[in-house]
Amino acid sequence: MKKAAVLRILMVQTYHYYRGGDSTCMFNLTSLLEQEGHEVVPFAMQHPQNLESPYSEHFSSEIDFPKMLEEFSVGTALSVVSKSIYNREAKARISRLIDEVKPDIAHFHNIHGHLTTSIMGPLRRKKIPIVWTLHDYRLVCPNTTFLRGGEICEKCLPRKYHHVLLGKCKKGSRAASLVAMMTTVFDRVSRVPARTSRFITPSAFLKGKLVEGRIDPAKISVIPNFVDVQSFNTGREEDYFLYFGRISHEKGIDLLIEAVSEMKVGRLKVVGEGPSSEELKKLVKQTGAPVEFLGFRSGDELRSLLEGAMFVVVPSTWYENLPFSVMEALAAGKPVIATDIGGIPEMVEDEGNGLLFPLGDVAALKGCLARLIEDGELRRAMSVACRKKAELLYNRDWHYDQIMKVYTELTGK
Repeated sequence: MKKAAVLRILMVQTYHYYRGGDSTCMFNLTSLLEQEGHEVVPFAMQHPQNLESPYSEHFSSEIDFPKMLEEFSVGTALSVVSKSIYNREAKARISRLIDEVKPDIAHFHNIHGHLTTSIMGPLRRKKIPIVWTLHDYRLVCPNTTFLRGGEICEKCLPRKYHHVLLGKCKKGSRAASLVAMMTTVFDRVSRVPARTSRFITPSAFLKGKLVEGRIDPAKISVIPNFVDVQSFNTGREEDYFLYFGRISHEKGIDLLIEAVSEMKVGRLKVVGEGPSSEELKKLVKQTGAPVEFLGFRSGDELRSLLEGAMFVVVPSTWYENLPFSVMEALAAGKPVIATDIGGIPEMVEDEGNGLLFPLGDVAALKGCLARLIEDGELRRAMSVACRKKAELLYNRDWHYDQIMKVYTELTGK
């Protein structure tokens, strides 16, 4: 591929601080593009935790929906609904920023709920191409996760969005589900897919769901996220296995605890925080499972825990897209035991760089755990395969080449 022209990219993400995988992806891409000589201009919502930026004065005002609803009134409720669907201030502010910096292309990440798709208008009028990396299923599932009452549900496919309201899928709330439904309906009525120049999905699975939701497959490029593979060391191993990530129901950690509690060997370390933490700690006490909760860890501390693990477990009960935890495990040469749903089978090759088990099958999960604990030779063979896949598919250079192909095609530069 010939060297791409230097571009000015408007990078759009609701939060300008590290807040989940979407923000991590945005910051990683920003750093990569800047290292390659491009200029990246951020646009976000103002927030006390935002990282410093010379463009922060252009950011849209913070919207704190829970605080707005503390003193409920009809007027407040209407304001919340309207701002979560169409943010006029964000539209005006991004319009001024576009006039000032004159970007070659805009790259969206997570914009729903705060910045909203209102910001597309000024970009379209200036004929600035819009690339949108999707991190969830919101365009085809109003609840974003294909979950209903904690169980996988695809009733909203294709374009049957009233099911989110019938099932109270969003936070178990009829009101929140109504807003979610209205947002998705508005996106379709306002032709958001047609107005987006190119969608990027980190997994082929996510692309497949968009196509089932009747989004043009020609507009979707599958480009996996990336990690700094060379920053991970391989070869070290201690006597524990690891789960790291958000501690919430859809992550299936309760199934993992149940499987571990029935085993006579093995020790699980759980890294992370989330709404299910206390509930799961009680479950560990009840079952006597050999599980240690370490809370939130990051940076070198998390990397050291990962590099010392025998393997990593991802027992999710929802459609994971392209989990950073799996990418980092592979980069560290750690085999992955995971559920065989969502985008995970694209990352974890059963019997190759890990083991897959059916959704919710505790007995199968227990068997996978026992097998990797007992078979050191298998772990070492899988470790080599893990690192090889990370170096091939999740490295910065390959990701940069794929992103620039999209940018070059859309800008002609």
